Amino acid sequence: MKVIINADDFGIDIDRDFGIFLGVIRGCITSVSVVVTNKIGLLRKLMIKIMRTKASIGIHINLTDDNLINYRANDIYYHCYHYKKTKYSFWRNAIENTININKIRKEIKCQLDKFYNNYNFFPEHIDGHNHCNIFNKEIEELFEKISLEHEIHLRIPYENLNLLDKRLISNNNFFKELYKFTEDKIDYEVLKNNYDYFFKYDMYLNNYMCVKNCKKDSIKYIGTMYGYFRRLDILWNQLTKFKENDVIQIMTHPGFYWKFVNHKTIFSNNDRVKEFKVLQELKVKLKENNVECSNYKKIKFI
Repeated sequence: MKVIINADDFGIDIDRDFGIFLGVIRGCITSVSVVVTNKIGLLRKLMIKIMRTKASIGIHINLTDDNLINYRANDIYYHCYHYKKTKYSFWRNAIENTININKIRKEIKCQLDKFYNNYNFFPEHIDGHNHCNIFNKEIEELFEKISLEHEIHLRIPYENLNLLDKRLISNNNFFKELYKFTEDKIDYEVLKNNYDYFFKYDMYLNNYMCVKNCKKDSIKYIGTMYGYFRRLDILWNQLTKFKENDVIQIMTHPGFYWKFVNHKTIFSNNDRVKEFKVLQELKVKLKENNVECSNYKKIKFI
């Protein structure tokens, strides 16, 4: 078994960046996904240069935050819903195919160009911030085209609730409700017509899209959408379900949380610190069980 431990969201907040940087230096993070829509200063360039000696570095394409490189978020789709988070408007427009694919294509190209111009190499894998690549077929095809043209891995966040550790479901009322929801096979129209649609149903929607629309990745996938990454025993139980010759990629969101930092999103919080701590424990557990840590540079393009 080989395991890629990928940290998302480098480039969003400085305390998050330092947490990811330390994780790479300590050997408990083997791959990093970089957001380039914020300012890239000398410090971030230096951190990437150092991390690349120990990890693979990919791009985390951002289509959901308010300020992109060329556009504001609501410029790339046609219906501006009044959700507090711009990702929800993007998701709904993407699902309903009310997007401007030409602007999205241009934005993705600009993000790739900015990555190359600042870091002097092409990203070693590609994925989507807030799973933006799985909610629309045309966007999905853009990501696939880039992956094939440059022979870099496209990470697809196939995160099906039915694959979760059953202890999570049995010990948590929210997960019981979520699991029942998926068993009832409630469709998108039901989701859409709920008043608190994206707020209460964020996880419902993600699971729905994974089951309905998401291709399975050529590399096995474990994500942090459902929070089980914050307990080592449950995470390890998920890992032991895979076969000996499998390659597994783990999506993580580690980092530090410094309250004096003006954070870009509400998700810069103590949960990231919890994930950082679990990564330290996971490194020891993998070594004890002779599991090889890898990255996207070491894995042949598949």
